[in-house]
Amino acid sequence: MVSGKVKIIEWLKRLVLILFALMIGYLLVASIFSTCYIGGYRYMTPAQTEEINVEHTFFIRDNYLQHFVVFIVFSFLLLMFRVKGGGKNQVSKFADNKYLGIAACIAAGIVSVLIVLAGQYDPKFDQRHVVEAAAALNAHDYSDFEVGGYLHVFPFQMGIVIYFRLLSWLFGSRNYIAFEIVNAVWIAAAYYFFMKIADILWSKEHRCKSGTAVLCLLFAPFLMYTTFLYGTVVGMAFALLSFYMMLLYIAEPKTGYLLICAVSMGLATVFKSNYAIYMIAEIICIAFKILADKSSERKKLYGRLLLIGMILLCFIIGRAGVSASIRNANHGEEVKGIPMMAWVVMGLQDGKGAPGWYNAYNNSIYESNDYDYDKAQEAVMNDLKAKIKGMAHRPMTTIGFFVKKVSSQWNNPTFQSLWILEGRSAREDSIWMLQEKGRAVYIFCVNLLQTWILAGTFLYTVLRFKKSSIEEIILPVTFVGGFIFHLFWEAEGLYAILYFPLLIPLSVCGYKEWAVWLDARRSEIMADGWKSPAGEKLKKKICAGAVVAVIFCVLSYTTPFAKLLARNDDTGIFNTYTQEIVNESDIPLEQ
Repeated sequence: MVSGKVKIIEWLKRLVLILFALMIGYLLVASIFSTCYIGGYRYMTPAQTEEINVEHTFFIRDNYLQHFVVFIVFSFLLLMFRVKGGGKNQVSKFADNKYLGIAACIAAGIVSVLIVLAGQYDPKFDQRHVVEAAAALNAHDYSDFEVGGYLHVFPFQMGIVIYFRLLSWLFGSRNYIAFEIVNAVWIAAAYYFFMKIADILWSKEHRCKSGTAVLCLLFAPFLMYTTFLYGTVVGMAFALLSFYMMLLYIAEPKTGYLLICAVSMGLATVFKSNYAIYMIAEIICIAFKILADKSSERKKLYGRLLLIGMILLCFIIGRAGVSASIRNANHGEEVKGIPMMAWVVMGLQDGKGAPGWYNAYNNSIYESNDYDYDKAQEAVMNDLKAKIKGMAHRPMTTIGFFVKKVSSQWNNPTFQSLWILEGRSAREDSIWMLQEKGRAVYIFCVNLLQTWILAGTFLYTVLRFKKSSIEEIILPVTFVGGFIFHLFWEAEGLYAILYFPLLIPLSVCGYKEWAVWLDARRSEIMADGWKSPAGEKLKKKICAGAVVAVIFCVLSYTTPFAKLLARNDDTGIFNTYTQEIVNESDIPLEQ
């Protein structure tokens, strides 16, 4: 008999998976019928001066047939390469090769290094600010803490500045190429941890580790982030290491696992504060395991409570350490910077590129209030109240705002990977992916890949809904947390890349489950024929699936569908940024 506590945990787990399935289903439909690209856009200002926004998001209709064809062909290949008579969960021997995953991780590191060496990229925007701040502090120049200085305005960046100070001591200040090559090492490490996490979660049912590593290698947008001198890559490596150690600790409580788990997550949140969402998801997963434990397993209970306590302690120590370093560099004075709620207000406003994207509100509100934190906080809260009130009075406009905001950051298959390369290299003219044909091929491939990953993840939510373990929810919970957080926070593809790779192991597991399901249906048909009860049942499922697909295709041409599920506002004016718009003179002008 199942206890009441176990039932509660099971329902909580299913609630998480339902919410996750709804998000993935929404993104999958949007990805099939539309897509987003970032490119240059000329427009006339109210003062009748012409300006160019190089970070404009175009909402474009997609070719849904190519996505359906890719899925059908891949499903057929799954059946072809299954090992006959090798057990119900066996797949091709090549896919199970124990060296394949390691080779894919090493290859990812090598490809990342080649990307760096090919472009010799200098940092831009915030990247340059944090690297320059690190170089200045190493030279005992503390001007960034003066009123209006970068670290006075953005003190939360001190964690990643400390990281670049350490790299500067090793490789020299402003040694951008060396810093980016270190990023390549972190990418290879992150992919390795993805592989090990998949192995722990599904090794008893499926062999997903090699497939996870290979799919990570194919996920080119994240490889481009090796050139991104920020906390994104190093933070993910440490956050995933923490996840891996947590899973090991749950299976076998060892002090080493506990310490590495807690310290790694603390470092991840220091390097980039957004990884606090990973930390919260980790704590939720551990809490679920505690609730699922039997009352007699007190030793496990105390150990898991200790793990939560250590994670929180390392998070607090990390924040305290960053604050202490700021005070030490700023003559003992604390720096508060821009109120964090300013990013929420900005996330609810229209940006130049897309709804919720950067529009300099956070900087301007702080500057207009004389860099006074309390005055700026009051002004921000007043703006937030007014914004919420205005949105409540215009519900349909508000819905449209959030649909475009979600699409702009989650339905952009490049995740700004080309944008972060542009304008940073003297060799840009020789970089194939930034040219007409290269850009077209790259975006075509990642567009298909994004939909393919989402489809596999959706299969995971359906086929493992009832049999998933508590440990598995660590990935869905993290994604759900990131999705909800950036629904209100500032939007950017740069933020979505923090969470989308979490879908890769889930997608691989989903396709493994799909292969098992397809093989079982094939066995039934081969044994009993299409006219058997099993055959008739399968024919009904195929017909139902085809009808649903046709209905979605027909509805995709309607205005309500476009407004709610797949925005394609710019299809009429878009001049194929991926292929034709290379020079500013080719950018369409909006009057």
